[in-house]
Amino acid sequence: MLLEAPLLAWSERVSARWFSAVSLAVLAIATLGAALAHGPLWLALCLSLYGPAAGCSLAVAEGVLVESSPTSRERTMARASIAAALGDLAVPAMLALLAWLGLGWRAGFVIAGLVAAVLAVTHACAASLDRALPLEDDEDEGAEAPTMREALRVALGSRALLGWSLAGPLCGLLDEVLVAFAAVHLAGLGALGRSIALAAWIGGGLVGLAWLERRIEEVRPRSVLLVTTAIGALAIALLACTCDAVLAPLLMAVIGVTTSMLHPLTKARAYAAMPGRPGLVNAVASALVPLDAIAPLVLGAIALRFGAAWAVVALIVAPVGIGWMAWREREEERE
Repeated sequence: MLLEAPLLAWSERVSARWFSAVSLAVLAIATLGAALAHGPLWLALCLSLYGPAAGCSLAVAEGVLVESSPTSRERTMARASIAAALGDLAVPAMLALLAWLGLGWRAGFVIAGLVAAVLAVTHACAASLDRALPLEDDEDEGAEAPTMREALRVALGSRALLGWSLAGPLCGLLDEVLVAFAAVHLAGLGALGRSIALAAWIGGGLVGLAWLERRIEEVRPRSVLLVTTAIGALAIALLACTCDAVLAPLLMAVIGVTTSMLHPLTKARAYAAMPGRPGLVNAVASALVPLDAIAPLVLGAIALRFGAAWAVVALIVAPVGIGWMAWREREEERE
């Protein structure tokens, strides 16, 4: 929040090429430094640099891709989400391979650092990234770029941008947070049963993203949001009521299919709320990071007081909130 948000707002004033290359270079240095850490303080320092560097490199890449094809924002975000899912699957596979080779987490950091370094050099040499994204859709090409404070004031004054940016933390509840509390809720299934449920959730998510990438231009994104949030909320409610070894994985698959579409669709709406300004869109999203940290603590308190099932029930606020935003946007357009 302290570094990433202002850096992303400032990124509009520089070339995407160099902002990306520098972010990836810092990412490489941080991960390689973590591999050499001999104490918790040094490791914490490296990870504190890793966070904003990773966020900035992802944000600029995503922003360039989305704004390079403004009429296909949803499809671009779906493809980015598929890449992210494949990356999530690759990490445990890589760690398993390293363990089989007798290597540990330090080797994992080295591999990540080398990949980031290669990407940094690649982006620095990419002439196609040597243009800054347009600040406005107007014809005044000679206008000066606004200051960081002015840019953030404009962004925070956009009701639509703030609304769809708040959807980001809600989507976060339906990712690792959902898996964590569902795993506690389904503890009676044992390690194998919970693994099957998790695999069903991952598989469902990939199916949902694949459908979205192929079919989104044939349907209305807002209609997809309304349908998926309704089905997702119902599936979460039913999951909280069961620990059945057959029904629970089926419900996790349905949750995976429906909720996997929410992030690409809501992020695309956020980009559309301020076209041509991906740096500001991601700066606002980064400023809301504290909500991602607070939400699991609140759910943890609910689980301790009332049980894990009620924490799962509380997660319904995410699809309901996103669905309400989509419905309100439709009603405002009708007015």
